[in-house]
Amino acid sequence: MKLPVAAVVALFVSTLPAQEPVDLEMVAKIREEGLQRSRVIEAYNQFVNVIGPRLTASPAYNEAARWTRDKLTEWGVEDVHLESFEFGRGWTVERVSMEMTAPRYLPLIGYPRGWSPSTKGKLTGTPILTAGKTAEELTGKLEGAILLTQPVQTNFIRVDRDTPTHDTAEVVAAQAAARTGQGGQQGQRRRGGQRGGQRGTQRQRGGQRGGQRGRGGQRGGRGARGRTVGNAMFLEEGAGVLLEPSRGEHGTLFVTGRDSGDDVVPRVVLIAEHYNTLARLLEQGVPVELNVDVQTRYHEEDTNGYNIIGEIPGVDPQIGDEVVMVGAHLDSWHSSPGATDNADGSAVAMEAMRILKAVGVQPRRTIRIGIWSGEEQGLHGSRHYVEDHLTGDDKQEARDKFSVYFNMDPGYGPINGWFLEGNTAMYPIMQAYSAPFADLGADTLTMRGIGSTDHLNFIAQGLPGFQAIHNYADYDVRTHHTNMDTYDRIEEDDLKQAAVVMASILYHAAMRDEKMPRAPRVGRVP
Repeated sequence: MKLPVAAVVALFVSTLPAQEPVDLEMVAKIREEGLQRSRVIEAYNQFVNVIGPRLTASPAYNEAARWTRDKLTEWGVEDVHLESFEFGRGWTVERVSMEMTAPRYLPLIGYPRGWSPSTKGKLTGTPILTAGKTAEELTGKLEGAILLTQPVQTNFIRVDRDTPTHDTAEVVAAQAAARTGQGGQQGQRRRGGQRGGQRGTQRQRGGQRGGQRGRGGQRGGRGARGRTVGNAMFLEEGAGVLLEPSRGEHGTLFVTGRDSGDDVVPRVVLIAEHYNTLARLLEQGVPVELNVDVQTRYHEEDTNGYNIIGEIPGVDPQIGDEVVMVGAHLDSWHSSPGATDNADGSAVAMEAMRILKAVGVQPRRTIRIGIWSGEEQGLHGSRHYVEDHLTGDDKQEARDKFSVYFNMDPGYGPINGWFLEGNTAMYPIMQAYSAPFADLGADTLTMRGIGSTDHLNFIAQGLPGFQAIHNYADYDVRTHHTNMDTYDRIEEDDLKQAAVVMASILYHAAMRDEKMPRAPRVGRVP
């Protein structure tokens, strides 16, 4: 006999206290260590100020990986090591100089797209606005030319993703009952759980809109000979460099990129205000002169990406080899030092492990850290870890012994709560774990999911994976994948808060009698 939804809700709510144990004495130790003797700013400063941008497979990323390994070892984390995977050649920027010299002087602000080749020395001349022109009009005029490939930019990124609100126990129970009653739990979980994640997928789609728009905008029309105005024609004609606008405002430069091989034209993204100035002058027939010199370098001596793995071994003879894991990605894009994306998350994950060692925990389960590479190019680091350690028939025992993965990435600063990915059984557990930190604003729980970040690789194997809720104000509009993602975006106290919250959750997950409950397997490897 099927119970009415109201009865299911009442039953669910009545069991919420659920006696999920919380060690308040340990919570107090973690808070004191993390708030009074924090070392989190040490890692954050090293990543952001000292090392700077950490593009995967670049010398800077590899330096950051080695520093992370050595620092975790210094802090007492055990078996800290680098795990490599084939990524491809690295890339760095060595020089960017761009200026308008007529009709007046204006230093131009811009950055080459990732893996763009160098220009052939300094290019000087009148730029050509290709938007709206046919192949017939452009043929024979593009060799060595500076091209503006888009019309005036008017469509800007002006809205951040929404901040999740707290789902009450009654709401969670009603959702669970409705899904069960409809007989479509998995599909509903994916559709409902990803509503927040659909905005979260700006992480890849939104951050790269400029590049997608650039590629689409270059399609143009066909001339009399059937040629298409676009990258193939620009390459064939020997164009010198392609300039395109950012979709950010107020000097905010969104720039990502990918390795497209050697047969490409150098591409540079300008801040919209400067690009639009050039485009308007050209539209009005005003003579414009530019100097553009972009020098980049490929790194092919080491084509690996490197994850950093370490752990605090479990001591329980029965469950000591079961794993509770925390992770964050260390790589960034190249126009900024990636403070909010994701130096803060990596520093917090490291600090959580340091805190646990400092307070002398003896966890029943193993607590493991994974600091990932290659996230920005498609979640590569965590995907390779999952493939190597948790995927396939021969890894069934490892999957059985894996309890839970907690991730820190989209957003910035404190942990405000958790995306629970439709896993209703996690609600009372995380409610209990979050309660001691309500005074720090860490108690928001939502059944929603979030897309395009590393926990999805774990979910795809049927394992519990959860992303922290952080701050989103000015994240998608101002810092995410931009030149403005700098040290100043983060407050030290927010990093301290996130570290103590994470340390406590890891501890309690490692100490509970049972592994974390698993929701139905619904994901896919992204």
